[in-house]
Amino acid sequence: MINQPEENLAFEEEGLFAEEDEVHTDTQSTADQKWQILIVDDEEDIHQATRFAFALNNYIYQGKPLEFISAYSAQEALILLQQRPKVAMILLDVVMETSDAGLKLAEYIRDILHNHLVRIILRTGQPGYAPEQEVIVKYEINDYQSKAELSAQKLFTVVIAGVRAYSDLIQLDLLRQHLEDQVEKRTHELQEQYTHTVELNEQLIKLNQEKNEFLGIASHDLKNPLSAIQGLSDMIRSEYESLPETEVVDIANNIFKASRQMFELITTFLDVNAIESGHLNLSISTLDLLPILQTLVKDYSERARMKQITLHLQPTATTFMVRADQNICHQILDNVISNALKYSPLGQNIFIRLSQTEHSVRCEVQDEGPGLNAEDKQKLFRKFTRLSAQPTGKEHSTGLGLFIVNKLVTAINGKVWCESEFGRGATFVVELPVAGNLGVSNKSMV
Repeated sequence: MINQPEENLAFEEEGLFAEEDEVHTDTQSTADQKWQILIVDDEEDIHQATRFAFALNNYIYQGKPLEFISAYSAQEALILLQQRPKVAMILLDVVMETSDAGLKLAEYIRDILHNHLVRIILRTGQPGYAPEQEVIVKYEINDYQSKAELSAQKLFTVVIAGVRAYSDLIQLDLLRQHLEDQVEKRTHELQEQYTHTVELNEQLIKLNQEKNEFLGIASHDLKNPLSAIQGLSDMIRSEYESLPETEVVDIANNIFKASRQMFELITTFLDVNAIESGHLNLSISTLDLLPILQTLVKDYSERARMKQITLHLQPTATTFMVRADQNICHQILDNVISNALKYSPLGQNIFIRLSQTEHSVRCEVQDEGPGLNAEDKQKLFRKFTRLSAQPTGKEHSTGLGLFIVNKLVTAINGKVWCESEFGRGATFVVELPVAGNLGVSNKSMV
């Protein structure tokens, strides 16, 4: 044995791994071509004898030859293990630079490097330094051999058995990794399926709630005008000869109003269905918004007069050309003006302003109603929205008008929002692209 001074064996990570980046990959690829067996012993004769025991046999196991690598200290062995992480077996001496250097190396391999695949065969010339039963259990040693009793034939058997055990462990580890990958993959798939199922269930719950909302609106808001039509029609049918002409005209007007209310409700439902099904057909063209607003102001003048509300149309120019769908623009502005009339108190004003910037045409509809609180602002453009403010003339409301406005404005590449301070009215703003800034052809909303 080479005489070296006694010292504590310390495996400093800084010293051991300082040149980790300089390790060549050729040593790693060797592990796939040969069974690497590391001899760790400070006696050169042991290295020579081990190699000689296998030199004549030229043994091949599972298509790969054996390759013997030499380390003459525990520290050198650690460096080699860092360079060659696929060493199959270590033939390890106990007493080297210290009396327990081999045991400390085994402990480091198992506990620090967490390498539990490599087979460690302890070979000692001084069995008293390392009792067999103690080291087998404590240091996770796979075999214990006395150098004095280890013949060439026995060494051959020990090495081949160790390589075979390592090969089996590698196969088991690969199988374990494969199974873990499969479990992880399947778990991920199940998690995705579960998430998808939860999302679908939430969508179904939401759709069911919306269906109930629709049915509730339909049963209530269609039943009332239908009942009115039925009652008025029955009055004409049974009392026609005795009714004055003026009263017949009034009854006819009431029937017309009731049927118009039903028609508007059905149209609203159809609009929502077209939007949500992606079947909203758009015909984009260059058009002037001012004539649309002039028509709407005229159409709503009688309704405004009945509530003593004054409509003020305030354009800043004579033309306001946009790229949009004319019918959609009419529907959007119709909804916004109707909404302002619906919630404005009697005797107030509604200001409809039209202006233009470099990129957009802006229409502002300002009322003098109660305004919106914070909660109203949050849910303003949602479906079936019921605001804290109530219509001032007992007008009908489905809670769908502003939802439709928002969807339609988005469909023609515009923007809509509301500016309001509670108690001081509200201003709805619609912005549409100026003609020439957006080249859009006829399309369908998807």
